[in-house]
Amino acid sequence: MNGPRDTAPSETSGGLWAVSSWDSDRLVLVLHGDLDIDTLPTAQDEVSAAEGQAPRVLVLDLSQLGYVDSSGVRMVLLAQQVADDAGRLLAVRLGHGATRRVFDMLGITGRLEVLDEGEASP
Repeated sequence: MNGPRDTAPSETSGGLWAVSSWDSDRLVLVLHGDLDIDTLPTAQDEVSAAEGQAPRVLVLDLSQLGYVDSSGVRMVLLAQQVADDAGRLLAVRLGHGATRRVFDMLGITGRLEVLDEGEASP
C-alpha cells in the first residue's frame, strides 16, 4: 500500500540522494551516496520531511551509503529522539559495510532498533 508520498530519487550536488516509500504504516527512507557534513543539510531535510508525514514507524535505511561521518550519526540519534518524543518508532537499517562498522565502533547500535537486510520493521 502506498502512502501519501512515495518519491523518486532526488540527488544533490554533494552526492547524496534519497528514495522514500510506504510499506503499510511504515515509511522507508533509503539514503544513497555519502552522508557527511557537506550532505547533512539535504539528509536532514529528507528525514524532517519523512517525520512530517507522521508514520507509525520510520525506517532509515543507511545500508546504501558509501560513507558516513559523525554528523550522520548525530542525525540518526536526533531522529531517534524526535520519534521517542512523538511516541513513534524509528528503525535503522545499517547493512554490513562501513556504515555498520561506524555505528558498531561507537557502541550505539544497542541504543537503536537495528534491522538486518530484508528484516521487516517492528
